[in-house]
Amino acid sequence: MGGWKDKPIPRFSKIFSSGESERSPRGFTLIELLIVIAIILILIAIALPNFLEAQQRARVVKCKGEIRSLGIAMESYFLDFKIYPAESEHDALNRGRGERGLFWLTFPIQYIATIPEDTFGGEDTTRVFYEMGGIETLNASLGLGCLETWAIFTRGPDLQEGGVGINSDAPHYNQDANDLVLSYSPTNGTKSNGDIFLFGGDGFWIGVRTGTANKKVYKSVGSSLDVGLTVDHTFYLHRLPPPLR
Repeated sequence: MGGWKDKPIPRFSKIFSSGESERSPRGFTLIELLIVIAIILILIAIALPNFLEAQQRARVVKCKGEIRSLGIAMESYFLDFKIYPAESEHDALNRGRGERGLFWLTFPIQYIATIPEDTFGGEDTTRVFYEMGGIETLNASLGLGCLETWAIFTRGPDLQEGGVGINSDAPHYNQDANDLVLSYSPTNGTKSNGDIFLFGGDGFWIGVRTGTANKKVYKSVGSSLDVGLTVDHTFYLHRLPPPLR
């Protein structure tokens, strides 16, 4: 009678491989793939607007910081020379000295290392810088008009000129009864109306309808030139609007 040693020993390879050999490879079904794609698209739809909003807010913060720095440099220049630079156009590199006043801040004394480009300069292919305008007085020694009251500004995220915004040619007074200067605020979204700006210089000329700072002429015509400047629904005359917030 045979013992257990006489019984054949089963092959382990067959025991472990028999189940696998009977299974066929299985991938994702079409419905599963569509569900995954739908979930990814939903996540993108939620995350992308928040990312763009954060990006826009960062640009606004950067812009305000640069304009504040330019304002400090303007006041430092005035302390040394008792005048402010001339106006400055957005395409200042293509202009003469009398229309690139912000660049006076870099040479011969460096009040600011470089003049930053306008964060909201639009899609212009050329370099776009912050604009600066206001009321001028003729400086005899330079033979150029230098600003008495100035405003440094950008159009902001809405990139709109005119309407509810600062006037680039004469930002210190209302040019007509419908003028309304609004500060940019993200209350109604990051692309809401309004400009980003900073006023400085002699506040006496705020709200005065004139392009030349001459107090003798102003006195001769009385108060007929006093039209005011409406900023954020507040009327200003002979005083600067509040600093950039």
